[in-house]
Amino acid sequence: MNKINEAFKIYVDQLHDGRIEYIEEKFPADFLALKLEDELRFTGEVLMDGQTYLANDALVLRFSVTAHAVLPCSICNQPVDVEINIQDFYHMEPLAAIKSAVYCFENLLRETILLEAPAFVECNNGKCDNRNKMKKFLKTQGESSPDEEGHQPFAHLT
Repeated sequence: MNKINEAFKIYVDQLHDGRIEYIEEKFPADFLALKLEDELRFTGEVLMDGQTYLANDALVLRFSVTAHAVLPCSICNQPVDVEINIQDFYHMEPLAAIKSAVYCFENLLRETILLEAPAFVECNNGKCDNRNKMKKFLKTQGESSPDEEGHQPFAHLT
């Protein structure tokens, strides 16, 4: 994120007198900069649609975002394409925090998308073909023995 793209900038001085700036952008997914992340990657374009305006002493951003992430299936490790849809996200930034009258929302957009990315996915819409092979390694609900529950030092107090 060394060079700030013009499309990420909002010129606050142009929003006085009740003006609204409409934002409709397509960003390449590489702006998300996930070079250190092994399992999560983004493909294609990030679509953003929204608006920004001033409300009292704050800059308000309202936007919707669509992005595509690729994660490994939790069962078989095959790549799974997941669409991330964020609808009507609101953010308020105090004008006092905007030093140069130019607000760059690149980090805000990046963080918003990353927070919505799922931690776990399963291929075939949650019905991985390899689930039956893995059943023998997984516990079913309610299946445990006293030995598996671990040391219970306060069990005698009940």
